[in-house]
Amino acid sequence: MARQHHRDNVHHANNNTAEATLVALTTQICGFVHEGALDSRCATKLVRRLRKEAETISEAGRMTKSGQKDLLHAFNAVDMVLHAHDAGLLVAANTALRSTAGAPGTTEST
Repeated sequence: MARQHHRDNVHHANNNTAEATLVALTTQICGFVHEGALDSRCATKLVRRLRKEAETISEAGRMTKSGQKDLLHAFNAVDMVLHAHDAGLLVAANTALRSTAGAPGTTEST
């Protein structure tokens, strides 16, 4: 009997650990992108995989309401950082294009 009880506790602990691990990984990815230590394309692929893992856990009915809430906040935060990072890259690329378009020796199309 004690052995069965131990298995139930381990199974429950693994579910909570999976949720916490997904939140922690997503938060770390968010921080790495914000610091510029991780490419946004790579981060997007990692987050996509984490979302699939979270969906699998949720569909199996092994996710708590608080775990879902924490994951939603983590995914929203990383989405915001990724969008801000990509917007920054777009602005930098646009600025670079404008500076080379006005440089001597370049031809402009009208």
